[in-house]
Amino acid sequence: MEKDKKRQQPEEITGKEDEKRAGFTWEDKKFVAAMTVAAIGFSLRGGDFPGCILASLRQILSSFVYGFGIVFLFIGMTKKTFKYNPTKVQIVRWAVALAAIFAFSEILHEAFLVFTGQMPPPK
Repeated sequence: MEKDKKRQQPEEITGKEDEKRAGFTWEDKKFVAAMTVAAIGFSLRGGDFPGCILASLRQILSSFVYGFGIVFLFIGMTKKTFKYNPTKVQIVRWAVALAAIFAFSEILHEAFLVFTGQMPPPK
């Protein structure tokens, strides 16, 4: 009977398992919100009304596709080699950070093209 009682008791949860089970913390939510705002802010484009909205939405979409795509690519290539298991929270944090970096680098690239006179004329 004592063996049955031991089997029925839940195992103790270690700190790492507890962190994995917990969802987004307040810091995670703030980080994701800040990086999302940064990615959207760097993705805004100017110009004629219908064209600028489409260009901004295309840039926002490409930033987040790039962010999540690169994260899943790196995880797929290195998960077995380095023997780690990232949580959903870590994946989202990495992806939005990469999306913000991508949007920032795109705006720097466009600024460079404008200042050097290499920007193609609008269609």
